[in-house]
Amino acid sequence: MPKERRILRLNLVAVEQSLSEVQRDWQRIEFELSKRSIGKKDAPFNSQLKERMIVAYSHLDALLRDGVRPFSQDSIREICRLNEFVHYGDGKALRREYRQAIAANEEKYYRNIRPIVKWHDSHMKGEPHPLKVASEVYVAILGYPQLFIEGNHRTGSIIASWIDMYYGHAPFVLSCNNAVSYFEPSAEIKSFADKSTWIGKARLPKYNKIFKEFLEAHIGWQFVLDPDQ
Repeated sequence: MPKERRILRLNLVAVEQSLSEVQRDWQRIEFELSKRSIGKKDAPFNSQLKERMIVAYSHLDALLRDGVRPFSQDSIREICRLNEFVHYGDGKALRREYRQAIAANEEKYYRNIRPIVKWHDSHMKGEPHPLKVASEVYVAILGYPQLFIEGNHRTGSIIASWIDMYYGHAPFVLSCNNAVSYFEPSAEIKSFADKSTWIGKARLPKYNKIFKEFLEAHIGWQFVLDPDQ
């Protein structure tokens, strides 16, 4: 990363406002998704999910504040924690209740994360385009085998924003205006063939390109904190 490029910080007030608007408008969004045969999401975007997403974004902001580079050694545990936050928030009692599910998710995560780290590191050499890398990491998280047992959409979008903001680009945050456009390609990515088959490999460039174009169109500078604030 060039020395003159600063690591951006999240405007958490704007993030919460956008997610609150999605929550209030979720019935319309879900109806539109159904019309397009995208189907229901793994969880309704209710107040509980919104609050847990805000906890995850707050943790991401702390990582940006501390200068933690995505996919560095220091970040490996934090990536898994982001997935825990989107599921359980920061409540200790809920984590104790679901400790077996958390342990199973960690086992799957640590089994699958190393190839993504290796890919990320090789593609960030030289003069990479962070939005391209972020979009392809997102595709890798959603594709087969998925990185987590659940919550790959939510966690993947936060990790993509981590890459974007660490390298000086605005993040993606779900909004009423981009929700349908976000879930449409994401649903395709999630269902595409095993990457180990020739069909899966042939489809990967298509999905990488689609999601890169989506990120370029929908990242938002309103979600970046003014350095003077």
